[in-house]
Amino acid sequence: MSQYLLHYDRAREFYDEGNYDGAKAAAEYALAKAGPSEGAEAKLLLAMTLRKLEFDDEAIQMFYELVSTTPTAEAYAEYALMCAERGRCDAECRDLATRAIMEAPDLSSAYIALFWCDSTDGNYSEALKNLRLGLHRGAEFSESRAFEMIRGWCQEACDQNDPARALALSGEVVELFNSLDFLIMHARLAEIAGEYRTAVAYYKRTLNMLRPGGLRTDVLEAIARIAI
Repeated sequence: MSQYLLHYDRAREFYDEGNYDGAKAAAEYALAKAGPSEGAEAKLLLAMTLRKLEFDDEAIQMFYELVSTTPTAEAYAEYALMCAERGRCDAECRDLATRAIMEAPDLSSAYIALFWCDSTDGNYSEALKNLRLGLHRGAEFSESRAFEMIRGWCQEACDQNDPARALALSGEVVELFNSLDFLIMHARLAEIAGEYRTAVAYYKRTLNMLRPGGLRTDVLEAIARIAI
């Protein structure tokens, strides 16, 4: 095995272990040992490592170079994701994410890139479908951030006197996150939309998560109010 591959394999091991400083050093050393036809894998890994270490400018430039010179589905997906996260959700970004999915359907970052694009365009239902597809494939996405975004979209629908749409949006992800915040939001939206059986069912699911008093009392009162 070449020196390049030895150091690349070590960099991949460090990356998979979450040792991003080690992965960066090993990937850089692998690139230094790369032969004329080698280096693309290590460069991609280095770009991903730089992103993890929050060297975003360096990472996005490296992804751009990879897409321009030695494109792969993973390079397409990662570059599209970084562009989307930066608000650059243009036709090229969407095209790269879509191309990545066509070539490698299990690349989670491509679905999250499309999630951001759809969110920017106001296509919330499609955005949530892509979020769900990304998360099912192992994407990392903050639950608290997802909740704040989705709550805002649901509030927007309610403000437009369309609680049924808000309930549908919440329904896209409530089972995916299965957390107290999402369960209560879905229950409240079901109550507003007049879907009382659904509201009670989701309120009841929160009771085992709540201590006596406070919010638990509010939930019990909501269930009693619906029953009356």
